Amino acid sequence: MGETASSPRSGESSAGPLLLSLRLTATVEAVPRARHALRRVLDERVPDAPVDTLELLLSELVTNAVKHSTRGHTVALAVLRRENSIRIAVVDNDAALPSPGDAVDLLDEHGRGLLLVDAMAEEWGSYPVPDGKVVWCDVKTVE
Repeated sequence: MGETASSPRSGESSAGPLLLSLRLTATVEAVPRARHALRRVLDERVPDAPVDTLELLLSELVTNAVKHSTRGHTVALAVLRRENSIRIAVVDNDAALPSPGDAVDLLDEHGRGLLLVDAMAEEWGSYPVPDGKVVWCDVKTVE
């Protein structure tokens, strides 16, 4: 399965207007596809967005979702415009809720993703859904 994308012009949710919705096969190719789609939507719809920060945090969340998803499943993501921020939400089929690693070996190549999210996002969190979890973060936009 490839990717399914939509970016409605007037979609609304309780969190704010939906800018992007994607469902991607849980493979390493999901990360660059998600980044590319995010950049395209932000360039078109939110020129004041901190694109580099949003791309990095999206990459970390999608990477974690792919890593923790069962082989052959998909990950889904949504990007929403809020009053003073952009929310990224990623859904995978692993029920274990994440927490940033307490101690990361400086030589370790992995384990820093949620530390970056924790340091760079205005807020972040996770919650269970029937077949997995949602991990989200908010990034403040220029006022």
